[in-house]
Amino acid sequence: YAPGMTTTTSSRPAPESRPPFGSQLRDFRQRRGMSQLDLAHAAGVSPRHVSFVESGRSRPSSEMVLRLAETLDVPLRSRNDLLHLAGYAPAYPERRLEEPELSAISSIVDQMLRQHEPFPAFVLDRHWNVVRTNETAERLFSAVLPERPFNAVALFFHPGPCRELVENWEDVAWVTLARLRREVATAGDDERLRRLLTEAEEAMADREKPSEVDPRAPTVTTRLRLGGETVETISTIVSFNAARDVTLDELRVELVYPADERAEAEFRRLAG
Repeated sequence: YAPGMTTTTSSRPAPESRPPFGSQLRDFRQRRGMSQLDLAHAAGVSPRHVSFVESGRSRPSSEMVLRLAETLDVPLRSRNDLLHLAGYAPAYPERRLEEPELSAISSIVDQMLRQHEPFPAFVLDRHWNVVRTNETAERLFSAVLPERPFNAVALFFHPGPCRELVENWEDVAWVTLARLRREVATAGDDERLRRLLTEAEEAMADREKPSEVDPRAPTVTTRLRLGGETVETISTIVSFNAARDVTLDELRVELVYPADERAEAEFRRLAG
């Protein structure tokens, strides 16, 4: 017996009758490349307990569900899903960024966008929907950006003006595809994210990975055609890692920086 474990006298079900919670927990564990023993040691419980929970022989407490989810670094939305499958209420609220409870965070996000001028910045949700941009992004990319919200994966991978904007489109596309694959591998049961990955993979199906990309380079720069010039940029992503709200946990602010002095001068010139 382990803390947070409720034992039952039912016999062990066959693999195909594994309960939904046990299946989801096992799925997250395997996605993280952990054995039952690994998870047990990391969570501070017995391997037998993890085995019983996955097989359905034991029903975990809500505290145990959250402990295992925290150990597996499960996203907050999926932690709520695990709680639901185990028969408990969600632990994390999900509020829109415009709601009063998130007004302080919303103001911080807007401040980040303003302070990043004269360089582009975007706010994305977990499905790569762009929900906010700063004025530079609106001005420089107005010819290729549809009205918000729009999906960055669909815009980038589908044929259209975005491919003309990015000079080294294929290099960036392969990097973005790899990032999508990592997100799908860690997100759990997210059908929308999987569909986005499928769209991206289909777009790259007939393209060979460029051999000229230097594997020793610390990052792949994005070369943008702006104002008749080509500028090299590097992007960084800001997230709220200590978030206790589903919306904030999934929010990302992508900041585009000039990769060299010439690119910085060109951005400032275009900003007037």
